[in-house]
Formats: sequence, structure tokens, C-alpha cells
Amino acid sequence: MSSKLRRAGAVSMVAAGVTLALCAMAQTTSPGAGANSANQDATRGAATTTARDSAAHDKHDAKQQAKQTANVTPQTFASKAAVIGKAEIELANLALNNTKNEEIRLYAERMIKDHTAADAKLKKTAAKENLTLPQALDAEHRAVKEKLAALKDDAFDREYRKEMAKGHDKAVALFESAAQTEQMPKDLREFAASTLDTLEDHREDAHDMHEKAQKKEGA
Repeated sequence: MSSKLRRAGAVSMVAAGVTLALCAMAQTTSPGAGANSANQDATRGAATTTARDSAAHDKHDAKQQAKQTANVTPQTFASKAAVIGKAEIELANLALNNTKNEEIRLYAERMIKDHTAADAKLKKTAAKENLTLPQALDAEHRAVKEKLAALKDDAFDREYRKEMAKGHDKAVALFESAAQTEQMPKDLREFAASTLDTLEDHREDAHDMHEKAQKKEGA
């Protein structure tokens, strides 16, 4: 091979080596690529943390509701259902006296109508099953009533919405448990199942009112 050809081959090999080296440097030292990789890693990490926190919160809520409705018996269900209905009616009457908000007034009127009808059905069913119903609120609902009775207008509205959302979460969990408990007498199961749709409507409306008011206050 002539010296000219050898020099040309050597130059070509050096040029190829330089080109590969430059490409490697560009890949390892590019600040944009490093920043993008770091941003992607941070985004994935944040998404993983958010998903983990949300799952933990949902698991906690599920445990709490399961604890509240575990081992529901005919007597415990009937007693709790009676107290819930009585509380909804008494708190609704408070609302009609303590608020000027038309949406809350309409909601309270519906609470009185629906829970009065449910209470009548429960009394008839309880009598057939020889179950005793409480005639007064329990300590938890008395405390809620006393708190709301001391409030007026916007302060009352804020707490009433919150209590309706929270209270109906508990009511729906209780009635779902009773409707699905095979050991529950048929009449009580049917009462729980037939009342559940109404309670779910109440819960949805309560949460809508509460969330809408929170967004308005935060605006």
C-alpha cells in the first residue's frame, strides 16, 4: 500500500474517532437532556407519592366506615337509623329558623319531608320485629344540634353544610351494611335498601352544596 493511501486511511480513522467522541460528549454533557431527565424523574416521583397518599387516605376511610358498621344487628341498626332520622328533622328545623339561604332552606324542607316518611316506615317495621326505638338523640347528635343552635346566617350555613355531608356519609354506610347483611330480618333489609337511594341523593346534594360554598369562599 502506498504512503498516500496509508495517510488517507489514517486520517479517515482519526476523523471517525473524533466524530464518535464528540457524539458521546454531547450525550453525556447536554444540560438540556440532564434537566429533562431530572424533571421527568421528579414528576414520576411526585405522581407516585400522590398516588400512594391517595390510596392510604382511601384505605383509612374504608377502615373507618367498616369499623362503624361492623357487626350491625337488627336492634343496633334500628336504633341508629331512628336517631339519624330524628337528628335530620331537628337540624332541618333549626336551619329553617337560622338561615336566610334559599338553597339550604329548600334542602332542609326536603330533609323534614323525606326523613318523616322514612321514620314512619321504620316505626312500623320495628313494631313487627319487636324492636325498641330511642325517643331522643344520642350524645353525638345532641352536640351537633347544640353547636348549630348557637349559630346564625353564614356561620350556620357553613357548619350545616359540613354536618349534612359528614352525617350522610355515615348514614349511607350504615344503611348499605344493613341492606347487605343476610342475617338481618327481611323487613329491615327491605327498609334499608328502599331508603338507601334517598340517602344517597341527600349525600350527593349535601356534598355539592358544601364543595360549591368552599370554592366560593376560596375565590
